[in-house]
Amino acid sequence: MSGPSNRRRAGSLSEEPPPADATLTAGAAPPLDPGRILWLNNTLQILSTVAWYVVAPFIPLYLAAQGAPAGVIGAIIGFSGVVPLLIALHAGALVDERGSALVTQAAVILYAVAGVMLTALHAVWAAAAAYALMGIANIGWAVASQAVVAAASTPATRVRNYGYYSLWNSAGAVVGPVIGGFVTGHFGYRTAFALVWVLMIPSLPIAGRLPGASAAPLRAVSLAMAHRLVHTILRERGVGAVLFISFIVVCAQTLQQTFYPLYLSTVGLSPTLIGIVIAAISLGSMVVRSLLSRGVDRFGYAGLLNGATALLAVTLGITPLLRQFWPLVAVSALMGASLGFTQPLTMSLMVESVAAELCGVALGIRQGVQRLGAILSPMAFGVVTAAFRIEWAFFLGSATLLGAVPIIASVTGHLGSPSRPGHALLPASNSSSGAPSRSD
Repeated sequence: MSGPSNRRRAGSLSEEPPPADATLTAGAAPPLDPGRILWLNNTLQILSTVAWYVVAPFIPLYLAAQGAPAGVIGAIIGFSGVVPLLIALHAGALVDERGSALVTQAAVILYAVAGVMLTALHAVWAAAAAYALMGIANIGWAVASQAVVAAASTPATRVRNYGYYSLWNSAGAVVGPVIGGFVTGHFGYRTAFALVWVLMIPSLPIAGRLPGASAAPLRAVSLAMAHRLVHTILRERGVGAVLFISFIVVCAQTLQQTFYPLYLSTVGLSPTLIGIVIAAISLGSMVVRSLLSRGVDRFGYAGLLNGATALLAVTLGITPLLRQFWPLVAVSALMGASLGFTQPLTMSLMVESVAAELCGVALGIRQGVQRLGAILSPMAFGVVTAAFRIEWAFFLGSATLLGAVPIIASVTGHLGSPSRPGHALLPASNSSSGAPSRSD
């Protein structure tokens, strides 16, 4: 095994306890309790996810209402991920070097600016630019928040904490599209989009309380070294498999996010009902993420990843055969269940595969691969939709996932090995939910 993993293993077997929060310098205020940090981080997840889902499911519909054809809509969604793709690695390095608070605060500001643009400017180019800004902010927010969970966890609690982190994320994703659909249906798109900057008002002070807010952190990784570390991280055992799974799943997820609202509109659902159907995806994710740790104990990483990928393929394949509200809600819940397993599992596996001081960069690489999939997927499926019908995009996505299942099965056998422990940057939290411990 290469150098970083050996350093991680040596650190985890040392008799000395892990250092206190490495994102704080000497003389800074004492670090917050890990449970408190997870509470703040998960609260930000709900706020940011609600803000995202108030906009994201309805951007394709909004662009279509402005006269943009399906191919243009797919291109806008795809190209909105180009800049996040380019900065993903540096966002991770910035988290490693400067701490999560700085990156999260910048993300809050970008979200607010995008919300103002969507509210004030009524044009296709403005919507495209605002959506791109939200994509940039989202990449930094994702890396920073996932690094917070990694730092506040031990190897024994990491999967559970990522499961609850993703659970809170799903909670916001349930509320967001329902609110967005209701407000859009009754007051219009621009009123719904205004909720983005409103939600960022309480988010900014919360972000300032994350580790690294009070002083410049001391890190082993600098922003200038980011590109040099890519090869080192990619050589780590298991990293390639995690990145492949992340890419395949995000291609299918972006297909769902981009064209599912359009399909629901073609079958005659109102914006309010579309919001409920989209929320069912997140509700399905919430249910399984609360059971993530038990699922890993029973089926292992490989079993869950293979089963979730196969389930996602089936749900995409049968979606074009359904046209009624309740069957679409049911298949959306199953679709969400599959996504509910894959995302937190690949987060945890990525953190496990590298040294703790490279966590931010590694998560940035994962986000970059996901952004690549988010760029290519809507462009490719947009061409299919324009050339044939929107139903064929779902059939093709299903076939692609089914073809990837045997490959995923062949590369996941060694993932999640208990002989490869990591170590935490913060004292271990006894709160499995990411909130302070409670008597119940």
